[in-house]
Amino acid sequence: SGWIYPIKDVPMESEALTRWLYQRFVEKDELLAHFYETGAFPPPKGQTTATSRAMTLDPLWLFLIQLMGFLSGYMWYNVLQYMYNGLGL
Repeated sequence: SGWIYPIKDVPMESEALTRWLYQRFVEKDELLAHFYETGAFPPPKGQTTATSRAMTLDPLWLFLIQLMGFLSGYMWYNVLQYMYNGLGL
């Protein structure tokens, strides 16, 4: 079985859900046992080897995300300062 389950496959009845969750814990324990023995998780069903993907980070994207964070912090600082001064504290 896979590591992601569609919601339609998750039982709604309490007893069936309990059995389904128990089976997921069994799978988790098997995955962890394999990881502790080999240092890697097993490949998904249908694959013979685990494949990795290159991770690329776009510097412009990272800069824009950081800029948004700083601008948001500055905006909240001004909003809270305005509210604090407006209350006359």
